[in-house]
Amino acid sequence: MQQSISQFTHFARILGSLFFYEPNVPQNQPLVMLFQNSSWQADCDFLPENKRAEIQQNLQMQSLEQLDEDYQKLFIGPNHLPAPLWGSVYLDKESVIFGDSLLALRAFLQAHQIHFSLSQNEPEDHIGLMFMFTAYLAEQQPELLKPFLRDHFLTWAYRFFELFNAENVPFYRGLGMLGEALLKDWQKKLEIEPLAVKLYR
Repeated sequence: MQQSISQFTHFARILGSLFFYEPNVPQNQPLVMLFQNSSWQADCDFLPENKRAEIQQNLQMQSLEQLDEDYQKLFIGPNHLPAPLWGSVYLDKESVIFGDSLLALRAFLQAHQIHFSLSQNEPEDHIGLMFMFTAYLAEQQPELLKPFLRDHFLTWAYRFFELFNAENVPFYRGLGMLGEALLKDWQKKLEIEPLAVKLYR
């Protein structure tokens, strides 16, 4: 189980960074290159071989310049984001950021004395941050991982990936497929039944 946790946190951290920060920041450049060959698959025994090959094909990028453009389209705008990055957009009736589900997430973090600082003012339910929280909890407070995933992340994550992957953007679609597969694997391992909620996106 310890090996599984190490594997899980490894990919959750990578996904958190690549979903949260631009691809050209120093910490992400080696992560982008990691996925340009198959070496990362050595740590993916949770994926069947055909799924690894499918993800690998979707992780191929055209160029760093194109990757930057794709990031702008998917994560920043200025146009409508095809897959909003924040949980409350899916869970709040008004589809707004800083909705009630974010307040519930903040209450969970505060109740368990989970503190962090960000260089940018970003809601904590951003998809990249949620992967970072997942990695932290798996390592530092594993007893909280199941309620975090059940009540705060799996409630909307699969809908995000459905919209995100439908854009069929090279590299990022591969990340989306990997992220979805990772969460499904741990949902199965921890026998999680996500909290039943209504989605508004």
